[in-house]
Amino acid sequence: MRTPLVAVVALVFGAVGGAVTASQIHNTNTVTKVVVATPSSTGQTTLPSSDVSAPSAAPMSWAAVARRDGPGVVTIINHLRSQGTDIFGNPVPGGTAEGSGFIINRKGDIVTNNHVVDGANSLEVVFSDGRKTPASLVRADPATDLAVVKVNTSVPAVLRWGDSTSLQPGDPVLAIGSALGEFRNTVTSGVVSALGRTITEPSGTTLHDMIQTDAAINQGNSGGPLLNDRGQVIGVNTAITRGSQQTDPFGLSDQSQVVAEGLGFAIPESTVKNVALRLVQAKPPAVLGVNYHEVSQQESQFYNLPQGAYVLQVVSGSPADKAGIKARDIITAIDGQKLSDTTTLQQIVSDDSPGQTVTLQVWRNGKTLTVKAKLTAKA
Repeated sequence: MRTPLVAVVALVFGAVGGAVTASQIHNTNTVTKVVVATPSSTGQTTLPSSDVSAPSAAPMSWAAVARRDGPGVVTIINHLRSQGTDIFGNPVPGGTAEGSGFIINRKGDIVTNNHVVDGANSLEVVFSDGRKTPASLVRADPATDLAVVKVNTSVPAVLRWGDSTSLQPGDPVLAIGSALGEFRNTVTSGVVSALGRTITEPSGTTLHDMIQTDAAINQGNSGGPLLNDRGQVIGVNTAITRGSQQTDPFGLSDQSQVVAEGLGFAIPESTVKNVALRLVQAKPPAVLGVNYHEVSQQESQFYNLPQGAYVLQVVSGSPADKAGIKARDIITAIDGQKLSDTTTLQQIVSDDSPGQTVTLQVWRNGKTLTVKAKLTAKA
């Protein structure tokens, strides 16, 4: 049995109860609960220049982007581990699941989502021309839902990195991936609908600074690239919506359900590039140890709170715990960098290394504290 993979999300909008208008959805950070579809049956910030072609100087047509970048997008087949044994003691086949990925260098490293490769007994990559080859997992980072797999064969194309920090709502984007795990190299287009979204997985893992787009993202698109009109990767398609629930990130909630359409989410290039490089180098990412909600500029004004990372939970024994960070604190700056809609906690920490000591500015009950935390490696 083959199951196409994509994260399916139910939106939780950052409004104070009641109905949320289209303009509120567009401009407000969201906390999004993610349900990952499960199969039923040191300091360097860029990849070597030799691995990444020079960017285009001018916008391209979507046909030109698809023609140039399509060969660099692959289908990843996850041959799942056995699901135990039947009543007669015979192994129960694990089946297969399919997602997408894209090639980032000539060595055969491919970026995808962690949930595409999770539970794999073996992996296989299918290029756009139908050629198949075995693949191996280099390393995965469940905290960011990213992974790198590797093929030991020549690759047809390498995708180029863009700059997600320069994106604005309304910018055109293109998604390429294996829709439904069957329609390989499907191309869909849309715009950046909003920036700085937050989604939370059932496990409690929270992904921050997500790009929201109305480009059609279907089952099987997980791990595929979101591209700008210069054919550069500005995100990794990760989640789609099925329905929404109105809520307030600070505790108020309205359980009414509505159907959501045209809402997809991608991990931004600013996170992907740094994490991918660490995974390729087999280096674990740095960890602070907090679950948090990004207080947007709009929320800061509405709630009369400083902008930053509102701490929901502190992991016991983590660097944040040892530094004295508490739930309901707001981390407003790290090493002098103020947190904002475009500079997030996750971005800064992903640039740091395990063992590095950082200085945190923390708002607590109207007072600003300065604490130091020594980052640890993700286990």
